[in-house]
Amino acid sequence: MPTLLQPRVVIYDGVCHLCHRGVKWVIRADKHRKIKFCCLQSKAAEPYMKLCGLEREDVSRRFLFVEGPGLYHQASTAALRVMSYLPLPYSALSAFLVVPTPLRDAVYDYVARKRYDWFGKEDECLVLREQDLLDRFIDRDEILEKSRTAL
Repeated sequence: MPTLLQPRVVIYDGVCHLCHRGVKWVIRADKHRKIKFCCLQSKAAEPYMKLCGLEREDVSRRFLFVEGPGLYHQASTAALRVMSYLPLPYSALSAFLVVPTPLRDAVYDYVARKRYDWFGKEDECLVLREQDLLDRFIDRDEILEKSRTAL
């Protein structure tokens, strides 16, 4: 992994209300600040996707967790690996990794297909509305620049 890329980064759909709520929840639960975030729609996400051999469309369907050099996960496995970094009781949820991946991902994919209908979608990365969250985002400078140019 190139030195500029950080470990434990979640690349998620920044315009999805459900995804944004999930990120906010992880930020609150992650007392030791182990997990960082990046909106899929930002340029900062591109090197992570390239490293993993994924396209933006792949990550828009199944979020990406880059755990470290050569180690990344998507969909339900990504969610459970993120949980493993959180304090108890949340880290205990990573025990669901024993459930077969196809079964877990079938549920994940169903929710992912319906998420915009059920929870809504925006035109820009939702974190712009909550500036206090920005210090956890590796793409914060890009997000702030977009907000300044939008004014």
